[in-house]
Amino acid sequence: MNSLSNKVVDIKGNNRSVFHKLERIKRQERFRNIHLLQFESLTKRELEIITFIVLGYNNPKIALQLSISRNTVEQHRKNINKKLKVNSFPKLFEYALAFDII
Repeated sequence: MNSLSNKVVDIKGNNRSVFHKLERIKRQERFRNIHLLQFESLTKRELEIITFIVLGYNNPKIALQLSISRNTVEQHRKNINKKLKVNSFPKLFEYALAFDII
């Protein structure tokens, strides 16, 4: 391929990439609108816990970072799951992305 052909391919590839990004943003915005009330019910501490969870911290490490007991972290996680109606990491991660926690 010549230089011009390579550029055309790059532009088409970039357009697909931009399209996929825009679709992802639209999905996240729809999710955000549907789940706003649930998200707003979270406390500041619960938001901190979510941040640590999606960053890969386990309960003992979260407890250490926040200077609270592991049992307290576990209770916060139960409250988060109940408030957001989630039972899996991917669903919690979806909240984190949609509401700009990470």
